[in-house]
Amino acid sequence: MEGKHVVVIGGGSYRMRPLWPDAEKYGIKVILVESDPNHIARDLVHCFIEYDFSDHTRDQMHAENIINTIHGMGMKIDGCLSFLDKLTPLVALICESLELRGLSYKSAIIANSKSQTQNVLSMNINETEASNAGVFSSKAVHLRSDSDCDDLPESFKFPAILKLDNCAFGIGACKVKSKEEMKEQYQQITSSLCTDSAFPGIGLSRGNSMTTFEFHSGTEHNVDVILYDKTLVWASITDSGVVRQPYYIGTAKRLPSFLPDDSRKKLIDAAFKCCLGIGLTDGTFNVELIMTANGPKLVEINPRMCGYVFRDWIMKLYGIDIMLYTMMISCGIKPEIPKISTDTIQMGVMVIPSLHGKLLTDDHYKNKLNEMIECGDVTFLQFLDSFEHLSTYDQPFGNVSVSGTNPIEVKRKLMNICKALDIDQNDYQVDNFIRNF
Repeated sequence: MEGKHVVVIGGGSYRMRPLWPDAEKYGIKVILVESDPNHIARDLVHCFIEYDFSDHTRDQMHAENIINTIHGMGMKIDGCLSFLDKLTPLVALICESLELRGLSYKSAIIANSKSQTQNVLSMNINETEASNAGVFSSKAVHLRSDSDCDDLPESFKFPAILKLDNCAFGIGACKVKSKEEMKEQYQQITSSLCTDSAFPGIGLSRGNSMTTFEFHSGTEHNVDVILYDKTLVWASITDSGVVRQPYYIGTAKRLPSFLPDDSRKKLIDAAFKCCLGIGLTDGTFNVELIMTANGPKLVEINPRMCGYVFRDWIMKLYGIDIMLYTMMISCGIKPEIPKISTDTIQMGVMVIPSLHGKLLTDDHYKNKLNEMIECGDVTFLQFLDSFEHLSTYDQPFGNVSVSGTNPIEVKRKLMNICKALDIDQNDYQVDNFIRNF
C-alpha cells in the first residue's frame, strides 16, 4: 500500500483519530474530504480538502466536484471510501465514475435504508437459503409520518422494533407493543431527532423517517465481514450484551463470541448472504443479527467498516487491522489474511455521560482509571472528546474492558473493575448486561 492515494469522504468523530497516523505508517496517502475546516484530522492526513457535501440531493454534483478538485491538484485516486454510513452513496458515485472497486450506488442506497435492506432481502433470498442458514429478514414498513403507524398491513405483528430508517448507532431504537405506542414513540423520537444538529454524526442529514419490523427475542451479535469480488475473505463475531431500555442503547461487548461453532457458522453465513443479497460485494461491512431459536435474524447492515471497539479488539486478539484491509480493497488489492485463532477473551462495558462522566472529569476516578490502564488491568477506549450536551439517548463516550482466557474469570475481573470505578450502579447493572457472556 506504500504510496497509494486513498480518498476518504468525511473525517468522522473523535473516535476515528487513530486511523490517520496509522494509515501514514502503512505508507498510505490519505486525501480527506471534510466539510469542517477545523476537523481534528486536518493536520494528520496527506491532504485535507474542505468541501461541503451536506446536501445529499446533490451527491452526483459533489462526486464530480471532488474528482475534479483532486485531479486538478495533480493527484491520482487509487481508492475511495468512507467510514460513515451516510456518506457511502457519495463514495459509490465516485467509485462508479472512476471504475474503482467498492460499493455500487444502488447497494449503498439500499444499505442506508433499514426498510429497503429488509424488504430487498425478503424478496432476494429464497426459501432454501433461508432454511439452510436460518431466517434472514423481516418485512419492514417505512414510516414517513405518524399517520403511517395507523396504516400497517394486517399481517404486521407486535411486539415490533421501531428505528430511524437511515441513521447509525441505533439511536432512538425501541420496542413497541401496539400501534398506539408506536405512534407515540414515533412522535417523540422524530420531534427530538429532526435535523443533523440534534445528534451530529448519526446520519440525520438523510432525514428522520422511521422503519418498523417484527421483534425477535434472542442474543445480539455483530458480524464483521471482509469481502472481495463476492468472496468471503474473513469474518469475526462480537457478542453484544443485554441492551439498556427504553432506547436499546448498547451496553457490553465480548470477543470472540460465546456461541458454539455451529451457531457461529450460521451467523457468518447469514451475514455473508445478506451482504450479497443487497449487492455488497467488495469491502468491509458490519452486520448486526439476532440469534433466535430459529436461526439468525437480521437487524441491519452497516455498509462500512466497524466502529466503536471492534477495530482495536480485532487487532489485539487476531493481529488483523481491518482498516488496512478496507483501504487495500478500495485500491483493488485482495487481502491475504492469515488464519489466526486466539484463546484470549476481551470483554467490556460501555460508559455513558449521565452516569460515568466522572471517569473523565473527576480527578479521583481519572487517576484510578489511569493506574489500572498503566498496570495493564484495563483497556479504555474513548469515543467522544466531550459530552457537554447530554441526550435522552445517552450515547456512550467510551468503553472499559478486560481480557483473559477463562470466561468466568474475565466476567469476575470486569465486575470488580466496574465496582471500583463506580460503573456498576443501580441504574446500570453490569452483571445483567453480561449475563449471557
